[in-house]
Order: sequence, then structure tokens, then C-alpha cells
Amino acid sequence: MAGPSGGAVSFGGMYVFDRFTAFVFILILLASFLSVLVAGAQMSLDEAPAGEYFALILFASSGMMLMAGTRNMLMIFIGLEILSISLYVLAGYLRFDLKGNEAALKYFILGSFASGFLLFGMAMIYGAAGSVDLAEIAVHLRANPVSRNSAFLLGIGFLVVGLGFKVAAVPFNMWTPDVYEGSPTAVTAFMSVGPKAAAFAAFFRIVLTVSDFSGPNFVTVLWIIAAITMTVGNVVAIWQSNIKRMLAYSSIAHSGYILVALVSASEGGTLATGGFLYYLLVYAFMNLGAFCVVTVAGAGGGERTEIEDYAGMGFTRPVLAAAMAIFMVSLAGLPPTGGFVAKFYIFSAAIETGHVWLVVVAVLNSVVSVYYYLRLVVLMYMNEPAAGGEEHPGPGAADWAGPYAFFALFLAVIATLNLGLFPGVVMELARHSSLLLN
Repeated sequence: MAGPSGGAVSFGGMYVFDRFTAFVFILILLASFLSVLVAGAQMSLDEAPAGEYFALILFASSGMMLMAGTRNMLMIFIGLEILSISLYVLAGYLRFDLKGNEAALKYFILGSFASGFLLFGMAMIYGAAGSVDLAEIAVHLRANPVSRNSAFLLGIGFLVVGLGFKVAAVPFNMWTPDVYEGSPTAVTAFMSVGPKAAAFAAFFRIVLTVSDFSGPNFVTVLWIIAAITMTVGNVVAIWQSNIKRMLAYSSIAHSGYILVALVSASEGGTLATGGFLYYLLVYAFMNLGAFCVVTVAGAGGGERTEIEDYAGMGFTRPVLAAAMAIFMVSLAGLPPTGGFVAKFYIFSAAIETGHVWLVVVAVLNSVVSVYYYLRLVVLMYMNEPAAGGEEHPGPGAADWAGPYAFFALFLAVIATLNLGLFPGVVMELARHSSLLLN
């Protein structure tokens, strides 16, 4: 059945498969596919059972796809719980790893609190609007100004808290570095991309529903969260010595950049949602690629998680070093990579809606991020190999990593460069995917 949004509507109007949903689906499936390829290196090294791992990845992916396409808040919550429960188990998948057990426990406890806030917010919105369907809520808001309904505003606040936890926005980000560090690297790679894409997709649908009726205060709150998130993420990342913690804070900073697109979309920016989709796609490849390098680098025995472990890698393992350099340059937002084009796109969207000062904050943060991203590149190419590092790794390291991980690495490198050098086709696809949603 065709719905008013131009997409196919099913399950009594609760689910809509429009072009926005299709784009996010492709992104989620790509993230899941690359994560499965990367996982082979870690599963063989840790002698962990692979069957349950792949089943949990599929369960998590189904939850993400439910979140991305539904316009019913109850279905958003169900999708989120399917995703979250799978991730809790995946975080502690290596059951004899104490760090993994700690990460899983922290993630479970904090995630449960976040789910509680989210559900409480949805209940308050239902009480105020009489529906959990986003389209019906929009109709209600047209007739009843939100400024007169404190219960609805409080519900939106709780909703922002719950989804803010899932996208690692400040101040709901405290779980991120510990969980990213303690989880198996292949799980961290998946966790840093797929759930973020699904949560932001749901966030976008909710924001575009309420933003026209919520007044300037709502946009101001999003503005502040975006600025603080990118600033905290980048500043704290400077001091990290563990590469997984550094990438965790980097992920927090990138949530701030994506929130810039959310701020623009909430005020009707024509570039914002297309920029959001393009940024998520680029982020998926460059972030998964960076974690793939970390996984492969430690696949020959002895996980390399300290930044100092990468000293001299440009001489001992030149292919891995070159790939990591490309991902770091892209994460920093430097040309000619996809990260540069993606940031340019969302910054243009913010300027279009008059948020010049937010762009200034974002650009300054991007300058700060160059330091800790390029520090790793300098370490790989301008320092002597770390003590105990592989002078001549030989074929054994590749055997441990497996061909699938290297194939994932190859795909991520090609995509990161292609999205920077030839962005036109994908950018146009992202723009068309966002038209009906806007």
C-alpha cells in the first residue's frame, strides 16, 4: 500500500518503506556485512564459537532495520530492545575476558536506564497526544500548540535522553569509551556504526515530526548538545593512549557533527537530511575500516590496542599503515577523502539555515581533531617500530587475519576514497532519498 510519504506502508501504517528507509537499510546491511568479514580474524584468534556471533549480528541488524523504517514510537522501542539485547551479549561475547565482561555489564546497566527514560518519554507523549504514531502526533500538534502542553515537552525531553544515549551524545556518553575498549574489536566496529545509524534515523523521524511545532527552544537544546558533544569528544580524544578509546571519543565527536545536520533539518534545511545520510555512509566505511586495521594488526597474536604499538608500522606492515592513514585523514575531514565532502555537506546545510556559529564551533573542533588523527599517522611513518613489534611479519600474520578481513579493508579503503573523489552519484542518491522525508 502506498502511503502519503510516497513509500510502501504496511502493518496498519506502523512501517513505511520509503527511499529514506531504503538508504538506511543499505547502510545497515553494509555495516553488518563488513563486520562479519572482520569478525573472522578475531573469532579464529580467540577460539570463540562463531555461529552465535553471526546470529546475534543478524538479530541486531533486524532491530536496526525496524527502527529505521517505523513511524510508530512503540515499534521504535521494540526495535531498539532487539538491537540492545543483542549488543549486550556481543559486548561480553568472549566470556573469559574480564574486560569484556565488565563492558557488557556496564552497557547493560546504563542501557537499561536509557531504555527506561525512552519508554517513559513515549508514555508521556502518548498521554499528551493520544497516539504513538508520528503522523497522528503531527496532526495533534497542528491543532494543539506544544507550548501549552508541559507533559508533551517533558516526554520529548526524556526521548532525547534515551536516544542521546544510543548515539553517544554528551552528557549521555559515559558508557562509550569503556564499552568500546572492553568489547571484542570486531564487535566494537559494528557497535560504532550500525546502532548509531539506526538511532539517528529514528531520531530524525521524531525531530521532523515535532520540530515545526516545538518552537525555538527545542532547536536551541539540539544546538547546545551538538556543540558540547563534538567539543568533549575531540578534546578528550587528544589525551588517549589506547586506540580503541581514542576511536570511542572520535565516535562521540562525530555524533556531534551529525547532530549539526539534525539541527538544520529541524528548521527545514533542504540539504540537511541528504547530508545526514551521506555523512553516515562515509562514517560507516572510515570508522569500520579503522577498527578493521586494529583487528588485523592484532590478529597475529597480541592485540595491538595501544597507540604506541603502531610506531613504525609504515615500515613493518605498509599496507595496513597506508589503509589506517587514509581512514585517519578521512575521519579528520581532510581532502581528498569522503570525510571532507561529508563535513562540507552538513556544514553547508547549517549555514543554509543560519547556524553560522555552530559551523564555526564545528570547524574549530575539526582543526583540533587533526592533531590526534594525524599523530597516529606520524607515529606510523616517522618513528621506529615498537619494541617487540614485527620487523618482518611474513605471511603468518595474513593467515591469522584471513582473506575476508583484508577484503573488508579493501572495500572500506576504496569506498572512503571514492566518496571523496567522486561524490556526485551517491550524494544525489542521498538527496533524493531525503526529499519525501523532508
